[in-house]
Amino acid sequence: MIEFRGVWKSFGAEPVLSGVDLTVREGETLALLGPSGTGKSVLLKHAIRLLTPDRGDILVDGVSIPSATGGQIKAVRRRVGYVFQNAALFDSLTVFGNLALALDDEDGHRPLSSLRPEAAELLRRVNLDHAVLNLYPGELSGGMRKRVGIARAIASRPRYVLYDEPTTGLDPVNADIIDALIVELARDLGVTSIVVTHDLESAFQVGDRVALLTEGTIRACAAPEEILASEDPVVQRFMHRRFGTAESTPPA
Repeated sequence: MIEFRGVWKSFGAEPVLSGVDLTVREGETLALLGPSGTGKSVLLKHAIRLLTPDRGDILVDGVSIPSATGGQIKAVRRRVGYVFQNAALFDSLTVFGNLALALDDEDGHRPLSSLRPEAAELLRRVNLDHAVLNLYPGELSGGMRKRVGIARAIASRPRYVLYDEPTTGLDPVNADIIDALIVELARDLGVTSIVVTHDLESAFQVGDRVALLTEGTIRACAAPEEILASEDPVVQRFMHRRFGTAESTPPA
């Protein structure tokens, strides 16, 4: 379980998060929506201490992330896969090298030859050919880099996966493949996930619950059908702008 308790964060004089309270239940996928620049990615980064709050607490499996020791943070990060917006691949390594870092055990004892079939299978799951293993990130399109980043995030079979805009920049076919993968990981492996997205169709496809972050706080958090039925004018306006009608229903 991941818990955000009264999380505040400012950059200079600019407040971004203003007392966020949010619990992500064990085994669920939470889709986190909100206007651009409202702090969705900022909130996500707090879960593995890429950022620290000005006030408040974040707990992962009961461990307080802001006050955790280096050893505790390392242990938490080994249980969490993180999908960065820009993939964040190591440019000096091939795709195989990037995946091998995540596939290898903590002590680096596994021979590289034993990792290659697993790396190829990871690429298959994100709709990439095994030949991509030999390429460098600079030789890939933006969408391909994004999919390699997702493959790396799930390589260690994490307990949690944090997705920062996983389908942005992907064509509809590959976006659907990634959505299906998110659902599959939750269903078959019990992975707990937060999916930050601007794509409402994706959010309603993958989310057990949908949360709306706006003006620094969680305005609503409920099952997709409850979000669509909300009478909160802020929620209604957000859904109307995205779906085009306040009476829209989630995608089938």
